[in-house]
Amino acid sequence: MRWATLTFGKHAGKTLPEIILSDADWVFWAVKKSAFKGRLANEAAKLVESARAIKIPKRNPKRWQVEYSYDDTGGFCGFQFVKADVPSPCGRRSIRRLPYLDFSCIRRKAYDKRGCRNLLRDFRCHYFGDNTRLTKRRCEQFFSNKKNFLRAVSS
Repeated sequence: MRWATLTFGKHAGKTLPEIILSDADWVFWAVKKSAFKGRLANEAAKLVESARAIKIPKRNPKRWQVEYSYDDTGGFCGFQFVKADVPSPCGRRSIRRLPYLDFSCIRRKAYDKRGCRNLLRDFRCHYFGDNTRLTKRRCEQFFSNKKNFLRAVSS
């Protein structure tokens, strides 16, 4: 898929896949505020839908879940993959589990800059490797590949 480039704001010159993998919270905010028009609005809606249902990149993904952890104030701490049949640990942090990765997990608070950084750090590590740079090409390829998502989003 050929992605449109933003022509306004602090992310001018970038495509939506680049932006969501550097500032996911901003993308969700901008979609909620209807900041995009025309082709960008369509791309943003599809991107957000995809970002809410990312497949677990493991063999036999149905045996795994994404475990999201939050601090006492509701701030997002990070995520990890855990076997679905292992019970959640009891502890100080709030835990939530889903059978897929949902980027909107950072939207529990109005704005969670640290939580967004934690999400993107864990995403890069689990999906691309610790030392992999998320280039424009990698970002666009990831969000153009329907196999990375649970719901088939029409192009």
